[in-house]
Amino acid sequence: MTTATDGADDLKSLFDPDMAAAMARMVEIVEEKGLTPPPPNPDPIYVRERMEDERAWWNEDLPEMAEVLETNIPGPGGDLRLRILYPEGDRPMRTIVFYHGGGWVIGSLETHHRAMRCLAIRSGCAIVAVDYRLAPEARYPGPLEDCLAATRYVMRHGGELGLDTSKVVLAGDSAGANLAMATALRMRDAGEDPAKALICFYGAFGVDFDTSSYDRFGDGTFGLGRAMMVWFWDLYLRDKADYDDPYAVPMKANLAGLPPTHLYAAGLDPLLDDSVSMSAKLRAAGVPGQFKVYPGVCHAFINLTRMVKQAHELIDDASVVIAEHLD
Repeated sequence: MTTATDGADDLKSLFDPDMAAAMARMVEIVEEKGLTPPPPNPDPIYVRERMEDERAWWNEDLPEMAEVLETNIPGPGGDLRLRILYPEGDRPMRTIVFYHGGGWVIGSLETHHRAMRCLAIRSGCAIVAVDYRLAPEARYPGPLEDCLAATRYVMRHGGELGLDTSKVVLAGDSAGANLAMATALRMRDAGEDPAKALICFYGAFGVDFDTSSYDRFGDGTFGLGRAMMVWFWDLYLRDKADYDDPYAVPMKANLAGLPPTHLYAAGLDPLLDDSVSMSAKLRAAGVPGQFKVYPGVCHAFINLTRMVKQAHELIDDASVVIAEHLD
């Protein structure tokens, strides 16, 4: 006879050992901080604050940078904050414009700070991290317009900041990967150079919530769940028409003419099939790039560099690809 305990043990067996230890640490952090489970349809501000609390430990013990510059540029909704991370090296520097994840609703430059520092050091690139507006206060296309404005600013004025504007890559994780691809699509359609490559970590590209990966990993056991993704999309998009907008939902876009696009996915992620399907669409459209799945790890694992070796492997793999395009 199969019991509920047997099922839990089966799920635990899927975890990479580092990932299992990281999940246990997440539980400890929640207990240490006295955090209560979010209610159904929670207040986005509460969820943002909770994420900042949960991610604080993961962003301690930061690797050293040569310089960290905080600056504001003109944005569609007012001042737009950029954080530029400079590793050691000569300037002007090769550049990664990075859009953080968080379902367009949560997440910040702080929740992703350690991962971005690691990526800057491994790649030898300056990272321009974009503090775009969040939904639902700024629904689509607000966050995308911010990312587009920041990218265009880097392309046109990056030299003033010690950035090599001829060697730029766009990157992001989860909703940030969606924004990276949408930014490239908008720039392509405007006749602009959309950068040398796209680097997409476990992207949210489509709105099919009945894929096999959603069915297998979407109950919340592995962190991100189906209900949360539905909530994110509902807060990001304005109405039903947006679900068919290719800049909001890149899975519905004509992908031909994008720069080389590299996709990296987590093996225990409800969004895994988003990357599988997007990889097939990109290759069918003639867009070259790498696709790799990291087994036994969950969504957002790039932010677990303090405990998960595959987070560093992911950063190393992306850094090699970035160097191939920019050197």
